[in-house]
Amino acid sequence: MIKVDARMEARKLSAVRSGMLNIVLATAGSMVLSATALAQPAPRDNPGDYPNRPIRILMSGSAGGSTDVITRLVTQKLGERWGQPFLVENMSGASGAIAAETAARAAPNGYTLYAMSSSSAVAAAVEEKNARSINFRTAYAPITQMVSQPYVAVVNATVPVTSIKELIAYAKGKPGALNYGSLGIGSATHMGTELFKSMAGIDMVHVPYKGTNQVEGDLVAGHIQMLFGGAQSSMPMVKSGKTRALALTSAKRSKLLPDLPTIAETGLPGFDLDAWFGLAAPAGTPQAVLLKIHVDAVRILNTPEVRDKLAAGGSETAPSDSPATFGAFVNREMDKWEKFVKTSGIKF
Repeated sequence: MIKVDARMEARKLSAVRSGMLNIVLATAGSMVLSATALAQPAPRDNPGDYPNRPIRILMSGSAGGSTDVITRLVTQKLGERWGQPFLVENMSGASGAIAAETAARAAPNGYTLYAMSSSSAVAAAVEEKNARSINFRTAYAPITQMVSQPYVAVVNATVPVTSIKELIAYAKGKPGALNYGSLGIGSATHMGTELFKSMAGIDMVHVPYKGTNQVEGDLVAGHIQMLFGGAQSSMPMVKSGKTRALALTSAKRSKLLPDLPTIAETGLPGFDLDAWFGLAAPAGTPQAVLLKIHVDAVRILNTPEVRDKLAAGGSETAPSDSPATFGAFVNREMDKWEKFVKTSGIKF
């Protein structure tokens, strides 16, 4: 009996060993297949199929601000045209650096776009070279400008002025007593007001904010007395009587707000400041993708429906005739503000 049991046990042990060997061989084979699969290149996007999935768009403006409203309108129409949704991400703060740097580092395949604005470009132009980890001039592939709108010089309703001349005289009589708000240090609203102060020879205290809702809320509450606000968000407050519009910042009157004079014609000849908004992609995005976005965005901007909706908010459509044209425009804007910082000696 013992001999029979020994033989049976030997056979069982042999079977177990054989099974374990098969498992080891199968596992090794699976590992080889997995390693081979990992070594294969990931599928690449085909520009000719663009877009075949949702598109992410980043912006530095807060929800409800001019950048947000304009970008959502245009991208909604693009999404309807392409049958793909746009996922809008508001990344306010740091004078636009958070959105700008996140967009610059995204994969250059057209599935992450950047809602570029005058504030984001101006902030990048006036900050010290080592303040940001990207070069704003080379980090993006320009697509098109979307709109242009003047800022509106608005004051809290309790400030006893009704014109730019009166504001300048009032500020000169109370040096340092008035506070003005902006959308962050180095933003277009900050630099534009500093240019205004410099040309007018007045002293006002700068109070930076992270977003449109916050700065406009404090203007209404009287925590700040003056603001260069976007027409789209500022005019409803003016119409409600909570604030008072004094003038436009543009060189010429706007056909959308024809009764409002400009700062240049009512107190400071030569003063010129416009807000603008556009689309860009990370540098290296395929030309075929950029051209598709450009052509379709321009087509949408030229439709009466979109023009009328933007006009209702004080914006005029201003599509670029090519991506290169928009890129050259952005560079000129940055040159302008770099020069102002050097000549004015402004400190941050």
